[in-house]
Amino acid sequence: MSPKRRAVLLLGAGAVGFGAIGYRELTDCEELACFAFEHQRADDVASRLVIEHTGGTERLRAGDVFVTNVSVDYEAGENDTVAWAELDDDLGPDDAINGETLRIRIRFPDLVTVRWRRDGDEEVLGAWVYDDDVR
Repeated sequence: MSPKRRAVLLLGAGAVGFGAIGYRELTDCEELACFAFEHQRADDVASRLVIEHTGGTERLRAGDVFVTNVSVDYEAGENDTVAWAELDDDLGPDDAINGETLRIRIRFPDLVTVRWRRDGDEEVLGAWVYDDDVR
């Protein structure tokens, strides 16, 4: 292989390697848990909020993670705090939520939080705030 070709290949491999390291640093979650939220507006029925667990340092059990302001009865205007395990038919209370996605119904909350209950304490892991731009 010619020295010129070898240099081009080494530079290309180096660029790809450093790009992968940079991407990992930008997307790695160093918190207990990280979530992504996507609001899907509806007019005559409950809007949807998509919640995706995108990473974190802890293994979270679906029975210990709760979502607030879930619309449990749209017509009656009832919201409740519901365990992730109850919202995801594929997970049991002891299963990890790693990489899982929920689609919940919300009525008019300004705030939806994801909370972790352990040892009698509750900690907010993530929150979605209804922005005035969405309205």
